[in-house]
Amino acid sequence: MTHPTQQLAHFIAGLTYEDLPPEVVSTTKDYIVDYYAAALAGIRVNATFNRAMEDVVFSMGGKEEASVLCSDRRLPVAEAAYMNAIYAHGADMDDGNRKAMGHVAAHVMSAVFALAESLTVSGKDVMVAINAGYEVYNRIAATVQPGLARRGFHSTGTAGSVACGAACAKLLGLDEHGIYNAMSLAAIQASGLLIITESGQACKPINPANAARAGVLSAYLAARGIEAPVYPLESKKGWLHAMADEVDESEITETLGKTFTICESYLKPYPSCRHTHPGIECATVLRRMLLEKYGRVSVEDIDCIEIYIYKNAINIAGQVVIPKTSEESKFSIHYALATALLKGHFDLDDLPVENVTDEIRALINKITFVEDESMENRKAGIRGSRVLVKAQDGEEMTHTVLIPKGDAANPMTRVELLAKLRACAGDVLSPDRQDALLSQVGGFDEIPTYESVNALIR
Repeated sequence: MTHPTQQLAHFIAGLTYEDLPPEVVSTTKDYIVDYYAAALAGIRVNATFNRAMEDVVFSMGGKEEASVLCSDRRLPVAEAAYMNAIYAHGADMDDGNRKAMGHVAAHVMSAVFALAESLTVSGKDVMVAINAGYEVYNRIAATVQPGLARRGFHSTGTAGSVACGAACAKLLGLDEHGIYNAMSLAAIQASGLLIITESGQACKPINPANAARAGVLSAYLAARGIEAPVYPLESKKGWLHAMADEVDESEITETLGKTFTICESYLKPYPSCRHTHPGIECATVLRRMLLEKYGRVSVEDIDCIEIYIYKNAINIAGQVVIPKTSEESKFSIHYALATALLKGHFDLDDLPVENVTDEIRALINKITFVEDESMENRKAGIRGSRVLVKAQDGEEMTHTVLIPKGDAANPMTRVELLAKLRACAGDVLSPDRQDALLSQVGGFDEIPTYESVNALIR
């Protein structure tokens, strides 16, 4: 009998660029652009934490093997991967997967890009490794959700470690046995708690950063012949059963080799936890309705607001009512919705707590949650909310978003993705460098010997 770990290792060992359908190649390029957009945003908005981490990591020194984004520094591969993952998750604008309930590029691309700088590999090799990481992350995390999140684990860190081990092993050219060992070594290092959504949110990037570093180290060890534990996922003491009580291994095996999960993932138009996004979208629509009805959007005109939303969203992004820090702003459904309703948008400039005005506070105090499990159906792709606004004159207005913008079923357009890059780059990356980045990524699969795209982000 073939077990899930073996099936994943076998699939990844045999995966070639020619196996990637055109839509997967195109989607991967878009996700690479989005990775850099998210990293640039993270460099801008999580600056205090970034500086502290740079002080610690840069002081360690080591062999100069890979680039650190927006810096002239070069570090050992594992440390460069760690730092770049810190940036990529710093603004919570990085991509994710609704079944996996976490983020992918922040760790997988950080690890793969850093490792690629130290090797003689092509752009195609890098794209294959990236997809190997997405397949492992999205599938094993989906296998244990929502139990993993309910137990308090962050799949971005826990499943991310295994994914990065697989992706880096593939890039190193390891055989099936070596990939298996890399995944196993990474599984025993898996870590990451969701408590970072409740407080200390600036520290959240540590989870994908640890995953990226563990993946690099695991692949290096496997390349040196280290024999790791067998059945690292499916054993009763393995990763799957440590993460959740209920395990659905079919999420790993059912469509493996038939579909690529990067095409089932999502991009984020807003700099906040994904659970806030349906409410933001509802609020922007309701704002237009209020303007049409009253000619204005005023707190005085609103009696109350009810948000019908699923339990996981309330647990993760419904605990911060009025944010006290910019980091908390990213994990407050209340604040994001109130801002979008009053302003018509929620973007990077809305994160600073100086934006929590008396008007916003007054509107937040009129918001209540109504737990509604019909707003989440993982199999059907539903993860949304319904927002009901009751006006003082008795008028009721409602809007429902079941699949928020950026999901595969409701994708961002190329124009929207480029606009996101421009907005995230701000004054961190010049327009000329942005154009050079887009050109490089557009021809990514034609690079015969991998050249560091990271080097463009200075």
